Amino acid sequence: MSKIVFNFPENIDMIPGTVVHTYVLKHNGTTIQIDAGIQADFNKIMDYYSTTGSSPDYVLITAVDYIHVGALRDIYDTYNPKIYVPKRGMGTMKNGPNLKGILEIEGKGLRFEGIQHVYSYNKMDIDFLEVMDTPGYSQDNVSIYYKEQNTVFVGDAFTIKRKKFKIDPMFTQNMEDARQSLQKIKDLCPVTILPSHGDPYNCP
Repeated sequence: MSKIVFNFPENIDMIPGTVVHTYVLKHNGTTIQIDAGIQADFNKIMDYYSTTGSSPDYVLITAVDYIHVGALRDIYDTYNPKIYVPKRGMGTMKNGPNLKGILEIEGKGLRFEGIQHVYSYNKMDIDFLEVMDTPGYSQDNVSIYYKEQNTVFVGDAFTIKRKKFKIDPMFTQNMEDARQSLQKIKDLCPVTILPSHGDPYNCP
């Protein structure tokens, strides 16, 4: 895995080496983690918090699948953060995955444990973040907009390679939804875009 060189805003980090990019946002004494990687990523996440002397108050999940929530059970048991997930993913998050098609092939041998104490975004109590539905890759994918710094965490809405936005048809459930989600992000004119895969991006 190549090292990503990027000038993050001073209050946003990316935890090194996780399968999906796992971000940490610190705002006025509150620590918010975006996504949770696979189960094997937990040691990397724990090392980050040990090194920084911090712990997550919240974990926000952009999509409920094994690469975004695999380490979530261990995070919950260790730090007891408040967890928010997309409403459509609530049942899966509580009961565990039922992968089909390409997701079943991709996720062979990787699973996650259900967690009962999770909340849907329509009950979120973080007033400086806005959650937007950005379906396409999956129907429950959301993006999280940090208004104060005009930064958006886009999850799997699209990837960024060599400063180009890309939608991979092989791993996209609905291409038309994915195109509309990409346009929704573009319409924000964000300064910084932070995807789950690919390169973080500063808009010109």
